[in-house]
Amino acid sequence: MLAKLLDWFEAPQQAPEELSADEAATVLMVEIMLADHDLDEREADLIAERLAKRTGDDKATATALVQKAQERHSESPDLYPFTRVINDHFDEDQKYALVVDLWRTALADNTIDKLEEHMIRRIADMLYLHHSHFIQAKREAQQES
Repeated sequence: MLAKLLDWFEAPQQAPEELSADEAATVLMVEIMLADHDLDEREADLIAERLAKRTGDDKATATALVQKAQERHSESPDLYPFTRVINDHFDEDQKYALVVDLWRTALADNTIDKLEEHMIRRIADMLYLHHSHFIQAKREAQQES
C-alpha cells in the first residue's frame, strides 16, 4: 500500500489543462458506471451515445473516448481534476445537463445503486449545483426511462 502511494506521488500527474471538457465529462460518467462495482455494457453504451450526441462524433469515436476515460479514471486518485475542468468550461445549464446524463448512466441498468446516487450527489456538489438541480435532474432522467 505504501509503495503504491509513493508511486502516485512520484508519477507525473495529469494536469487539468490537458483535458477537454468532453473528456472530463466522460470520466465523470465512467465514475458513475463503475460506482456500483458492476461493469454493465448498457451503461457504457449509454455513455458513448450521450457523448456522440454532445460532440457530434460518430459512435465509434465516442466509444474510443469512453475507453480512454476508463483509463484516466483508473489512473486518477480523485474527481477534482475533472470537476475543475467542467467548472472552468461549462455554464450552469451545461453542468445541469451533465448531471442528467449522470443519472441516465445510473439508470441504464434499470436500477440506481446507493453508491451511484452518492457519487452523483458528490459530483453535483463539486460542480456547485443546488440540491434542487440534483433532484430535478434525477426526475428528468427517470421520466425518460
